[in-house]
Amino acid sequence: MSPVTRRPRWIVLTVLVLAAVVVMVELGFWQLRRLHTVREDNAHVREHLREPVADIATVLAPGLATEDAVYRRVRVRGHYDRLSEILLSNRSFEGEPGSHVLTPLRFEDGRAVIVDRGWIPQTLSGPAREKARPSVSVDIDVVGVLFPSERKGVFAPSILPRGRLTAIPRIDIPRIAKQLDYPVLPLYLRLQRQSPPQSGDLPVPPGLPDLSEGPHLSYAIQWFLFASVAVITYLVLLRRETKPTAGRTDSYEQRREG
Repeated sequence: MSPVTRRPRWIVLTVLVLAAVVVMVELGFWQLRRLHTVREDNAHVREHLREPVADIATVLAPGLATEDAVYRRVRVRGHYDRLSEILLSNRSFEGEPGSHVLTPLRFEDGRAVIVDRGWIPQTLSGPAREKARPSVSVDIDVVGVLFPSERKGVFAPSILPRGRLTAIPRIDIPRIAKQLDYPVLPLYLRLQRQSPPQSGDLPVPPGLPDLSEGPHLSYAIQWFLFASVAVITYLVLLRRETKPTAGRTDSYEQRREG
């Protein structure tokens, strides 16, 4: 061990650098593990989406696991209960703020599934939209993809407000079901198409789930680069610290021999 590295400040620096490198390398591998999980989940979603369109009563039949129906493409017939719909707030489309419209679709047997019909701009999320709700229900055929309730975000409230909500920050099927007077299926439907089609361009259908891999690979590379920079910087500093010492020692020896 070099005499320089025995100095207290270099001992502290060495420990700090080693700790930082270990943490950064672990963070890099953590991002790689997350990437692996995302790829597995995406493969599972693609596998379900490749399956033919099924009747919703088939994939959510009594006795079948609800998890097996997630991301299945299904068909259902019923009528929209527009008077009971609720807005999914703080959703944007092409950079424009707005909301998604969540509307119960009622079946002949009295049950319903919550349908995410898509995005509307912020200007249509107030009283003007309330007046535009139709009073006549028409039977329609809907095709869409089944999703579970959305997970609570890190800073989102764990308990949603009581009473009748007209807007909600996330799709929470049990909470929405509390303000309806009929049974609701445990999954919601993300609309792809319906017949007869909606009039006009709004709401904008939400489309398929996002199957991108996210930034995990780039984050992993960054953490490994940070660890490499820390090691290289430490070695450069160590070399600068030891080189003058070696030079002074050689000069002293030369003077003694002279």
